[in-house]
Amino acid sequence: MIATKDFALHPDHLYLSGTEIDLFTLSLIAERKIAISLSDRAIVQVERGRDSFLKALAGGQQIYGATTGVGALKDVEQHGPEMLEYARALPFAHQVAVGDEVTPEATRLTVALRLNSALTGQVGVSVDFVRFLEKMLQHDLLPVLNRRGSAGAADLGQMGQLATVMAGEGMVRLKGILMPAAQALAAVGMQPHRMPPRDGLAASASNSYGLAKAVLHVMRAARSLRLEMSLASLGAQAMGLNRDVWRAAMMNGLAQEHAVADWLLSVTRDADWPAAERVHDPLSGRMLAQIMGASANALREAGQSVRAETSHVDDNPVIMNDRVVTSGGSLLLSLSMQLASVQLALAHMARNAFNRCLLMVNGQLEGLPVNLVPPGIIATGYGPVMKLALEQTVRVTDSSAPVSVLNLAVAAGLEDEAAFISLSAGRLKEQLDAIDWLQAIEGMLAAQALDLRGIAPANGPATLLYQTIRQHVPSLTRDLPQSAALTAIHQKFRSSDFLAELLAAAPFLPFDETLGIAPGDKTAGNAAMRPQQESSR
Repeated sequence: MIATKDFALHPDHLYLSGTEIDLFTLSLIAERKIAISLSDRAIVQVERGRDSFLKALAGGQQIYGATTGVGALKDVEQHGPEMLEYARALPFAHQVAVGDEVTPEATRLTVALRLNSALTGQVGVSVDFVRFLEKMLQHDLLPVLNRRGSAGAADLGQMGQLATVMAGEGMVRLKGILMPAAQALAAVGMQPHRMPPRDGLAASASNSYGLAKAVLHVMRAARSLRLEMSLASLGAQAMGLNRDVWRAAMMNGLAQEHAVADWLLSVTRDADWPAAERVHDPLSGRMLAQIMGASANALREAGQSVRAETSHVDDNPVIMNDRVVTSGGSLLLSLSMQLASVQLALAHMARNAFNRCLLMVNGQLEGLPVNLVPPGIIATGYGPVMKLALEQTVRVTDSSAPVSVLNLAVAAGLEDEAAFISLSAGRLKEQLDAIDWLQAIEGMLAAQALDLRGIAPANGPATLLYQTIRQHVPSLTRDLPQSAALTAIHQKFRSSDFLAELLAAAPFLPFDETLGIAPGDKTAGNAAMRPQQESSR
């Protein structure tokens, strides 16, 4: 019996086949908001790749990690029972990650990404291997991964933890509950995977963990930029910045500068705008379209790079035209360079936000007194909070240096290149954690500056921001403790519901769709979600 499963009719189900996956769908996988199955085509591809691997093995070909050791032991051969025992134990040797536990979202995505690239048939794993990973996702049986243990030329530490769980050892979370892997497998009716030759190395040596972190942090950075664009529009109104610079950017700016300027003009079109007597504004006020545009461009390119990697086979060896060949595909250098560009983009964005905060409190703009203290009030105002803002900006800048160029030589000097995807993504997280606090400060200052002007915020995202801020902190008329108020604003700005409402108030297309922070045509057209003819089970 044949049943047709159509994504248009079943938007909550994803049929993986080794093709690219868009970022919005990746977020659904991470949050377990979409069910996962394997397409018939994927199984055919895996069977073909496995047949090629077994044929090469039977023909006596020397195959890295199957008939030989790995790393510095690549020239040590093993055959017969020794080869089988080596393949079985290989995951345990690589289970070396330590430190804080990885989030379930990143772990779930790690498993899915390892599964998807294996479905291309270019890895040479068994059908049992991919079926095992499919069942892990369906049962929400996730390996416990730890943060430290990856150099970015295959995440051996974390992938070794995944492989160890597949072999029936280690710790897992079954629907969030911590327990030994053997207990969890038994609870869902699964047997440990026996790890025949090729499967053990394929489970232990891929960049799926680093790629999962990159996906999540690039998407988070995209949301942060969109929040910053809205905060910039609120602050621009409060400071009475000259909007002619945005019109100029629409006339002669680069594509993304034009797009940002158009968005800024759109969301402030009907705003009550303060008159200013300045010849022109300070650079941080004049160059919003340029800074936001360059940042959006860096994120767009990083998002495209991340999507391309979702179907990229980074294994060694690989199956090519029915042959088993060695590969250098584990160096995800293009992605690493794109992540470095995002690091720089976030640093520029943070510096610009800090400088605009400084403009609001330094008393140099007409109508905005020093520290935003209302006239006639004796108070310190918002001067001290700028020290907190400065600290966050320094933290962002401190984490902006790329890591992919750092020197590496291990495995007797044979492994001397690495992209450090996981570390790059980790730096993005450090930057974004600091930017979150900086944005809470910026919002609080902009709301106070708007109150001092005596005008209402522009319709759309500015009004949403202003109302949200005022729910947690009143307009300043005397000195009050600020920690609790800033924490409340920080938490609200980070909530998924608030960010979804903010994005919906003023979409920025196609950026929002490309970066997966809003569904769109790129999601519906995802090759992995096209209608599949599936045998009913």
